[in-house]
Amino acid sequence: MPLSAPNSIFGIHSITAYNPDTLETYGIAKVVGQVSINLAGETTPLNGGSSPYAWRVERGLISTEISITLREKPVWEFEALMGKAATENAAEPSAGVATPLTNAGGTSVVASTGIATVGIKAGSETDVKTGLYVVVAASATTVNVYAMSDVDFAQGTDKVFEDDSLKINASPLTIATGAAVTIPDFGVELTGGAGTIAMTTGDTAFFEVRAINTGSHDVVIGSTTESYVDFGLFMAAQKSGSKNITYIDAYRCTGAGSPINLVEQAFSESEISVMAFRDAKRNGVIAYRSIDAAN
Repeated sequence: MPLSAPNSIFGIHSITAYNPDTLETYGIAKVVGQVSINLAGETTPLNGGSSPYAWRVERGLISTEISITLREKPVWEFEALMGKAATENAAEPSAGVATPLTNAGGTSVVASTGIATVGIKAGSETDVKTGLYVVVAASATTVNVYAMSDVDFAQGTDKVFEDDSLKINASPLTIATGAAVTIPDFGVELTGGAGTIAMTTGDTAFFEVRAINTGSHDVVIGSTTESYVDFGLFMAAQKSGSKNITYIDAYRCTGAGSPINLVEQAFSESEISVMAFRDAKRNGVIAYRSIDAAN
């Protein structure tokens, strides 16, 4: 009988993270550069006397570090590695959304005697530009608006910053009682409060805008409500030309932190490291399966 074909692994297909207690999935990552599972072990020799050689050698600890190169940012990574699950927002296909205006410096901008609300202007939905905006009281009854970035200024009507201060309105916007004033060509309007407008010059507030979209997610990293979770990792190799399928299941893992890289003219790539450890219920650390297709 001839020798069997060698057992080999080719490529990487996907990584799926899941709850190790219920096996419910957190999500999948398919743009994966590499997975390296280091199962290298230590040995402990018994040395002594005049012998240059060990009298005995016992096996020591075995590393269970898993190194992964990701070329995407899967949503589940935040919960698994940063202690905070991302909030996933439904699609906003018709108008986008503006978050509530929130006071930052001082308390007079968002008030009954200042601005009551910020919203999307009907009929100008395609001009809405994603970003973070700051409203600054220029006088008791007027404001200027500033944007943190011009990354989406080509959405709808093209815009540019008015000057190096990052202001986006050419002239101060007048806030009147109960009336709406539009931030020109940004699809957003500010509505005055019910009282006599009397803001304090220099006070500030902010809001965020999402343009028309098919979905979004956001997360605050580093909050006091962080809670890290254990997770399982199901790693599938690429299906080979001979139709062999190999997958590795790390029953229970833990990790802390993941880099976020922004690189000139390149897709983001991050290296993450996690440790697998024994799962008592399934009595193991890592399962390896290799299936030879019947062709």
